[in-house]
Amino acid sequence: MTAGPFEHAAPPVDAEALLAAAREARAGRPGPDAEGLRSAYLELLKLTLCDLAGTSTMSVGAMPDGTVMARELRGEARRLRAAGMDWPLQGLTMVGLGRLDDLQACVEAVVRDGVEGDLIEAGAWRGGASILMRATLDSLGDQRTVWVADSFQGFPPTAAPDAGGADLSAFDFLAVPLDEVRESFSRLGCEQGVEFVPGFFEETLAGLAGRRWAIVRLDADTYEPTREALATLYPSLAAGGYLIVDDYGSFEGCRRAVDEFREQHGIGEPLERVDFTCARWRRESEPAARDEPGPAPPPPAAPEVARPRDAHVPTSHEVELARELAGLRARLADVEAQIGLRAWLRRTLLRGAAR
Repeated sequence: MTAGPFEHAAPPVDAEALLAAAREARAGRPGPDAEGLRSAYLELLKLTLCDLAGTSTMSVGAMPDGTVMARELRGEARRLRAAGMDWPLQGLTMVGLGRLDDLQACVEAVVRDGVEGDLIEAGAWRGGASILMRATLDSLGDQRTVWVADSFQGFPPTAAPDAGGADLSAFDFLAVPLDEVRESFSRLGCEQGVEFVPGFFEETLAGLAGRRWAIVRLDADTYEPTREALATLYPSLAAGGYLIVDDYGSFEGCRRAVDEFREQHGIGEPLERVDFTCARWRRESEPAARDEPGPAPPPPAAPEVARPRDAHVPTSHEVELARELAGLRARLADVEAQIGLRAWLRRTLLRGAAR
């Protein structure tokens, strides 16, 4: 997850430069050959996942008073989405086109180079990045599995906020049920070769220890889940595989977890920046000898979580109308109180006159 456009985290140092550098939300022209068609399909898919295929899109953010609302992005303002700097209301990912381009390139590299192992995203939200991984593999005829690990119920209420950041557990918008994510994979034709791992990382990732990975993509936001995912998944990352951290530049806790882990384990491969928040490195040495995992366990049952009652995000116009309505109600209550006071005084005066 990346920081939203309003108050989710400290803004980038030069947001205007980042927006100007964001690539245009435009797909390439398909060619008649198979590779040209494959490339055009993935370009259109990335626009769809980011909700950038239309003329406008809706962006979600929090105001300083904590009010969460949506606003329209149109024209050049859509670069905010392309740069991965906002929360989309309808889109299936918030990572933007640049990070999706890089993720596609990583998938293509491990397939081209014959790197052994499955792909996993730990922290998937609506599943858009994992959908792209599955689609890229399918377009190359590669049958390895994509694993999608997430709580599918947002952040635990006990989670400590990132230093200087908002309490992400308070945002119902971030809680996307598993059945909704599954449906998105199916709707886009990417449901085959996917395994879902629902639950919080400390409860689920240990069951994946020892599996071989070609790509590990972490989008865990804060310190503890990032450390848990690194400790469990990195030991089995194959040589030539990628470790991708989405929130390295946005959340201090995530960055601290990665830096500590790399130092403690003597990881010397260069940490390369993908954009203002995402970083990755490619493992050069084969992991230490390990026991081969047995057959994959059946996916755990989805947690019984009802869709949050407050998942609807009002538009800025709705928020304005709600505030106006609250003001009118307050004025009405004041008028009613004054009328009641006058009626009481009148009755009191009449009783006094009658005596």
